[in-house]
Amino acid sequence: MDNAKRVIVTDVRYRMALPVIRSLGKMGLNVTCTDPAETPEALSLGFYSKYTSARAHLPAPSMEQDFIGALRKLSGTDKPVIIPVGMESLTVLCRNRDEVNVFAHTALPHIDNLIIANDKDRLMLHAKPLGIPCPETTTLRPDESIQALAERITYPAVVKYRQGELLSLGPQDRYQIVQDKTQLMKTFPLMHEKQDYPLVQEYVPGGGFGVSVVFDQNHEPITVFCHQRLREYPVSGGPSCYCRSDWNDALVQYALTLLKSLRWTGVAMVEFKGNPAEGYKLMEINPRFWGSSALAPISGCDITKALYQAALGQQAAPQAKLTPQYRLNRKMRFWLQDALSLFGYMKQSQKPFRYFWRHLGSLLNPAVRDGVFTIDDPRPAFRYFRNALHKRDKIIR
Repeated sequence: MDNAKRVIVTDVRYRMALPVIRSLGKMGLNVTCTDPAETPEALSLGFYSKYTSARAHLPAPSMEQDFIGALRKLSGTDKPVIIPVGMESLTVLCRNRDEVNVFAHTALPHIDNLIIANDKDRLMLHAKPLGIPCPETTTLRPDESIQALAERITYPAVVKYRQGELLSLGPQDRYQIVQDKTQLMKTFPLMHEKQDYPLVQEYVPGGGFGVSVVFDQNHEPITVFCHQRLREYPVSGGPSCYCRSDWNDALVQYALTLLKSLRWTGVAMVEFKGNPAEGYKLMEINPRFWGSSALAPISGCDITKALYQAALGQQAAPQAKLTPQYRLNRKMRFWLQDALSLFGYMKQSQKPFRYFWRHLGSLLNPAVRDGVFTIDDPRPAFRYFRNALHKRDKIIR
């Protein structure tokens, strides 16, 4: 296996970059953190980590050739590992994978498979023949009126963008739950203006469950991690703010079947929704580090180390049966968002005051680790909270 002592991490303004940086730093590697030049330095959380060895401002990924050229120059002659955190950087690197692999080590999927994974409509069409349970999905048919669409679907329903992340929207703004025909006829045209033909999907009740996998260059899983969402903010369906490590054999097999069919390389999180009684259905693939990825190292699963090894060509060890190689029932929260979710969940509870004390108890429980703050590397968390106080929190999710 080749060796690389330097790693370039992109998009360090996102909080999911922090567990990546910390893991690499604890491995004794030199970590170069990057962000687009137009990003205010105060928002670049990774710049404040003690595990960051160097900082660099790059052209935005939208300036594709300039971005690749800057990464080539930054890489120098020692051929570092490059780990993209943001979706736009990942897409550009995948599109230029052969060129990038000349001057750096990467673990990236083929661009065609990334496009399928990141397009919910294509993903559902790909997954159904594999026997993976999917929600009923449709959109506006040719020569069909929105009123006709509204009359043929079942409510409640979910209207969602095919590729919401490309619109630079927060997770809670990438879809809208509609309760009746009137709401759909109002919502669909507004979303259609932003991105053609949003999907109209069956509403799936229940909780969220994620299966995260790192695949080697031969498309075999190096490590698998599962988590369950316990609370979200906003409570109507935002990102996870409180979650726990878990395991589900059936969903692990679904996720592996799906990602192997895409000949995946690198990291991805397959998200399902539902409950044990009625089953789970596929929601989406996050083809990058996911929002609550800090839970993995808290539980003893080093996703970043596995990705680093995959980039350097290490192959997965054969396993007769996949089992969790980490601690189950470990919990993680984003304290600020979890605190803000309190009153939303109280409104939903039949016994709001009893719920208040239970929620408050979990906020004060020292056994629940925070997804941003760590005792050994506190500066990024101080910056994160300071940015939130200045209403910059939407930018740094």
